Amino acid sequence: MIFSVVVLGLAGLAFQIAHRSTKATDQTLNLAIQLAAADRATTVPYDSLAALLAPDTILSGPMRVVVLYVVDSVSAVRKDVRVITTTTVAGSRPDTIVIQRGRIRYPIPLK
Repeated sequence: MIFSVVVLGLAGLAFQIAHRSTKATDQTLNLAIQLAAADRATTVPYDSLAALLAPDTILSGPMRVVVLYVVDSVSAVRKDVRVITTTTVAGSRPDTIVIQRGRIRYPIPLK
């Protein structure tokens, strides 16, 4: 009787460890996808931000990550790009990275 209680307690503990490990793996994948999307937003030419940054969906097993790009013009030489990722992981909220992009200013040549 005592042995069965101990085994059931260990089985519950093993289940919790497996659940937390799966959740940590999903969060790591979400972060990697978000950082890759932020890298993409920094490499796209300034004049093509709105045209080339399209929404994307990444599937990994039962998990789905949706990446959205929102481009806001702050001034004639600056735009803010928001990279928003949402997942199908229960209890997760959308994550956002804001990238400030500016038009390249060429140096004035010496006279």
